[in-house]
Amino acid sequence: MATIKDVAKRAQVSTATVSYVVNKSRYVSPELTERVQKAIEELSFAPSKIAQGLRAGKTFTIGLIADDITNRFASQFTRGLENAASENQYSIIISDLQEKRENETRSLAMLVDRKVDGLIYAGFGEIERELQGLNTRGVPVVIVDKPLTSAALPSVLIDNRSGIAGALAHLVQIGRREILYVNGLAINRNSILRAEAFREFMAAEGLPLHADSILYGEYALEHGYETTLGLVRKGARFNALLCGDDTIAFGAIAALKSLGMRVPEDVAVIGFDDDPMASVFDPSLTTVHYPMYEMGRLSFQVFQRAAGGTRKRPEHILLETRLVIRRSTDSRIRDYYTRREG
Repeated sequence: MATIKDVAKRAQVSTATVSYVVNKSRYVSPELTERVQKAIEELSFAPSKIAQGLRAGKTFTIGLIADDITNRFASQFTRGLENAASENQYSIIISDLQEKRENETRSLAMLVDRKVDGLIYAGFGEIERELQGLNTRGVPVVIVDKPLTSAALPSVLIDNRSGIAGALAHLVQIGRREILYVNGLAINRNSILRAEAFREFMAAEGLPLHADSILYGEYALEHGYETTLGLVRKGARFNALLCGDDTIAFGAIAALKSLGMRVPEDVAVIGFDDDPMASVFDPSLTTVHYPMYEMGRLSFQVFQRAAGGTRKRPEHILLETRLVIRRSTDSRIRDYYTRREG
């Protein structure tokens, strides 16, 4: 592998001149610049990004704080973020909160100690003031997935309200008016915003809304399964379930089927995320598609613009969701299992 000394020897200039040309840090005559560039091309010389970073006071690393790195959002989002970052020779350092709010301060301190050039934040919002302080000190912070209480920091989010409204409008359109919402964690900002959207839609449409219309719990199969069993056994009136994510919806459908109930004939079910399993589940799951991978790529681009100082005000991107209608709300739709039977 060629070194800067090899380039200098080939171009018959000093190593300092090569450095000036590579880093564009000082004027070099057109003649010498052309010789250096020709030598770089002939020797396939690749300047060290790390060395360049050290000279510029950069590490070419970005920190990612996620509430749970094992969930579907984190895996797809991280893939999009890492792909965009690697294309620009950045690395990602991931800190998993393991669904514990008390881990936020420790995670932030660790990433600051590692001197990351920026921070992508998908946590619980417990360290909002610290994040704003970090951003003010010149370390760009981009908020993703779950909004904070203020809009002081750049963000890439989804339109939770339109996602929930679209799902509920579909249920009303197919004649379902007794709708319950099996939501996720009560401390999750998305859970809170989606619950607000649920209440607003139900009230606007004059649909039944009571204290038990929204049921919180873990984003887990068990929550969907046990909660749905409990609803049926206590005689709750419902003909549709909106679920906080697809995993909850899978559990809810399993519970209904275990009780001999039909989906969607007896109860229509909608999830949120569009997990790959949604299309092959039995029945295939109607769900709100969440553009997770795209959000990952966009978050890096927002970081770049913030780091480059190209925007005077925080940049906010709001991604649209879309409803993917499958058999769990429309029995006319043929899916993997019904096609096999046919």
